[in-house]
Amino acid sequence: MLRLDIPEEDRKPLVELFLIDPKKRDDFLKIIEDPASVPHRSDFSKHLQGVTEINSFEAEEIIRVLFTIYAILDTSGEKDDSITLALIDALKEFDDESIKTASNEDFKLFQDFFKKILSLHDSLGVRAKAFRLAPQHQHLFINSELYSDIRPVFRPDDPEIKPTAAVIIHSLKIVYREGRETKIFYIGLDGDDLHNLKDTIERAIKKHNCLKTMVTDCGVQCIGFEEDN
Repeated sequence: MLRLDIPEEDRKPLVELFLIDPKKRDDFLKIIEDPASVPHRSDFSKHLQGVTEINSFEAEEIIRVLFTIYAILDTSGEKDDSITLALIDALKEFDDESIKTASNEDFKLFQDFFKKILSLHDSLGVRAKAFRLAPQHQHLFINSELYSDIRPVFRPDDPEIKPTAAVIIHSLKIVYREGRETKIFYIGLDGDDLHNLKDTIERAIKKHNCLKTMVTDCGVQCIGFEEDN
């Protein structure tokens, strides 16, 4: 019999999901059944917030755990019934008062909910798998900023004389993720570098749009990636 060992950091989001009114959980399910309603990963948490009273952080943590559990289904070779039963058994062992006092009906409704959500292969499923595959890159881009400054060039013989020349320097800040860490590095650029970078990005955007059109014309979902800051 399959046994799930739920990490400590995943237990609180699971309990919060368990405590959501079953009717609201079902409302959430109905929304995300349609892949068009969740084009991005963040849309899941937005819809969950929309039908409940939880905050954005709690919603994002719940969705993260749902993606993790779907990944177990995707990689373990187990059936959704087996994963669901193992999850309920693990949940019952949590040292949490709301779990200890829950009724059999509460667990039954939660089990039904999880069985349904693990069957959403075209919405939650494909995005959970994409979310799992994305970190296969060593570095994941988060965001960037560009800083510019003017640096005067002083005479070497007398720095008190007003400079007659200056250089314009740009510093490109790249924020990225490596494993579980967020890191930053800076790149120095001049005017020519900015034009080269602009040309490279514009070409990449054209290629992206072309490939996206080709994929969608084949009837295949083109999943958008985004980092939640």
